[in-house]
Amino acid sequence: MLTFRPATTSSTLWRGLCMGLLLLLPVAAVSQAPAKADSSAKKGSEHSKISVALYARAIFDAKGHVRIDENVVGNFKLGKWLRLEAGLRQGERPQVADAYYHYKLELQSRYFWRKVRVFARLSHDIFNYPSPSYRKTNKLLVAEGRQRFGKAWQLAGGLGYLFSSQNAVPDALPTSSGVQYNVPVYRISLRYTIKENSAFDVAYGTYDVFNPYRLNEPFAQIAMEQELSELCTFFTYFRYQFKTENIGPINYFLCAGVKLFL
Repeated sequence: MLTFRPATTSSTLWRGLCMGLLLLLPVAAVSQAPAKADSSAKKGSEHSKISVALYARAIFDAKGHVRIDENVVGNFKLGKWLRLEAGLRQGERPQVADAYYHYKLELQSRYFWRKVRVFARLSHDIFNYPSPSYRKTNKLLVAEGRQRFGKAWQLAGGLGYLFSSQNAVPDALPTSSGVQYNVPVYRISLRYTIKENSAFDVAYGTYDVFNPYRLNEPFAQIAMEQELSELCTFFTYFRYQFKTENIGPINYFLCAGVKLFL
């Protein structure tokens, strides 16, 4: 029989912070929007001073279990050479409202020659359910490159290294103690743009926006973006995570959200 565990005080505050950001960021985007958008201006998070992604995911594992999470990821221009990306994630399961939550901080370089960049990421995960509870800290250092082919196609890839630590203390502070898992990470994607306002891409690898995957448990993904205005883009994706030894399923992900450009 399934039981519902009430959220703790700390998790209630965490959920309140996430929901507050989800509600306030679209208002901020509208209030800071210019009266007339300049159609010739460069678009996208790479050129905006601030961009915010708001999205939700539904995850189904191979045993039929379901979880849902809400995500807020902001990207901020720090100057000519650097950008800062910060993210929050709150996750629920049918049995528990505060099943897990994550946060990340990421420092990104600009794209040199419009082709190559590097980033360093710290992400921290707290898992309250299922038992036993634990925390995991991931530190990534990644180099990424991209190459356009004509106006429509772009090939991109990344290669880096993961330093991960996990222990049984579900604390909000990062840790460097416990079980260590240090491996390479990678990602490759192919993107097709249609008339500059919509795009499709396919990707394969072991890292994405928040948490890296184990080397033998990568994902394959198909995604779509559609520009709704100069300040807002809708995006969605389907992701399949699997075991490399038998291509057996681990998780199926469905995601939908919007990106706001300020």
